[in-house]
Amino acid sequence: MIPIAGIFTLVFWSIVVVLLVILYAIARFYQVTSGQSTDYRWLILPMILFSAGAIRYAMLGDFLGDELGDILIVSGSISLTVLAYRLLQLMVGRRQ
Repeated sequence: MIPIAGIFTLVFWSIVVVLLVILYAIARFYQVTSGQSTDYRWLILPMILFSAGAIRYAMLGDFLGDELGDILIVSGSISLTVLAYRLLQLMVGRRQ
């Protein structure tokens, strides 16, 4: 049985994954309309990593001290940062 803290964890990270789905749709739309490759399919990686970390934390019911959960969340954050920055650079372009 999942503790109440685990349920809140799953709800919070589900909202984060929904926001990532919106970013995925934006990147896909930009690729289709501009013809530039955005590699939007890579945005699935942070979704998977965040979901796996959230499930790990939800099953434990504790937010502290789990190395695997921390590694999953941090790696999801790093990959999301890199992919979002690349998308930003493609969409905004370099200002002269």
